[in-house]
Amino acid sequence: MIRILIIIVVAVALLLGGVFGVATFAPNLLPNRVLEFLGIEPPKEKINAQPQRPSPLETILIDLEPMEIPLFRDNKVDRKLFMHILIEVRRGKDEKIINENLIRIIDSFLTYVHALNALNIKPGVNDRAFLKERLLVKAEEIIGPNIIIDLLFVNIFERPFN
Repeated sequence: MIRILIIIVVAVALLLGGVFGVATFAPNLLPNRVLEFLGIEPPKEKINAQPQRPSPLETILIDLEPMEIPLFRDNKVDRKLFMHILIEVRRGKDEKIINENLIRIIDSFLTYVHALNALNIKPGVNDRAFLKERLLVKAEEIIGPNIIIDLLFVNIFERPFN
């Protein structure tokens, strides 16, 4: 009888210790009522850090002139990359910032595509999603974060150089 009582007391102690451990180190796993019962303040709800995408009426598309970029291999033009990009930004202040820095943005795009091709980084210019992500980062280095909403490829293709 005493053995059963000792086993029950040890099991209850382990259970309570486990609940307090979970409440301390992983409070999101327990319901808020249990945390309040234990005297622990429930964690605050996390706010979605991703900003809401503005409606199409709040944005404008800034058209970059189509770019014809020669891609070199062994110090010779191997092929050409044609890119036509639209930059989606909010109307007003953000639009003005982009228009003021348009030349710098285009220069950074050209420089980055040449570097990406010269360093033979994989996936490189053939992976359009990778290229879009990297060009967006390059543009944000110039103008700052949270100004450009999206980069849109109107047309992008390669042709061999003749």
